[in-house]
Amino acid sequence: MKSKFLGLKRAALFICAAVLCVWLGRPESASGIWNGTLAFFGLGDFAACADTYPMSMHVLDVGKADAIFVECGGKYMLIDGGMPDSGKNVSRYLKRRGVDTLEFVFNSHPDEDHIGGLACIINDFSVKKYFAPCVPGNILPQNDAYTDTQAALKGRHITSGVPKAGDTYFLGGLKIDVLGPLKQGLTVNNNSIILKLTYGSVSFLLTGDAEKEEENSLLEGGADLSADVLKVAHHGSGTSTTQAFLSAVHPRCAAVSVGYDRNKLPKGEVMERLYSAGASVYRTDVSGTLLFMTDGKTISIKTEK
Repeated sequence: MKSKFLGLKRAALFICAAVLCVWLGRPESASGIWNGTLAFFGLGDFAACADTYPMSMHVLDVGKADAIFVECGGKYMLIDGGMPDSGKNVSRYLKRRGVDTLEFVFNSHPDEDHIGGLACIINDFSVKKYFAPCVPGNILPQNDAYTDTQAALKGRHITSGVPKAGDTYFLGGLKIDVLGPLKQGLTVNNNSIILKLTYGSVSFLLTGDAEKEEENSLLEGGADLSADVLKVAHHGSGTSTTQAFLSAVHPRCAAVSVGYDRNKLPKGEVMERLYSAGASVYRTDVSGTLLFMTDGKTISIKTEK
């Protein structure tokens, strides 16, 4: 009986310490205590397995929206933040991973389901560099999701940079190549920032909501689109992921960030093209958050459910 009481007391102290660390704004301390507390109860934090890999990409389950978290060598970046109501959940996930500073935040394009949660992220974390595409003023969204993000950037004195095709950045040992957009598109989607992440011999292609027009532009530009993991564009919409584009990428794995909506995504023809290309397809609406981990040679995949 005494042993059981001491165990409960120890657990209570762990939980109190975790809450205190979060309150003091020290998520890196809270992360370790949180994992320790879960382990004490015989539970496990889903993403804790990423701790044993030098690089991981987390395709977060944010419904029919995008939020992709990347960590490498103790450095962190985020690509998109989901809808406005996703911001707090994305923030909590990052804090559990020990994040207090994001080296890079990329907004692939300013549609609400990609930019919506970023105001929350900007207010909750130190952001060293923020990037967004140059979108023509006549198609630039002026909804609350966009204006709130601009206000958050201004409030934190963060300048928004515009990455150009050919630019390269590094996150620890991870190489980040900007492949597009190569030219200004006529729609918001076709101004999506396209990123290729390379760690060792393993690569990831992140395509925002690029549609066939931007895909064709990349193909015509001769970019090396080959990648082991493809983040499928536009939530599996039929306007994207053409056969020609898939043939150039030739992915081993494909991640679809999607949730239920009236458009019934991902479209059957897109799924068929992915399967025909030999890709193993993972969907957030089926499997929850998708975790891709690598040592630079092999890829390990874990899903939340």
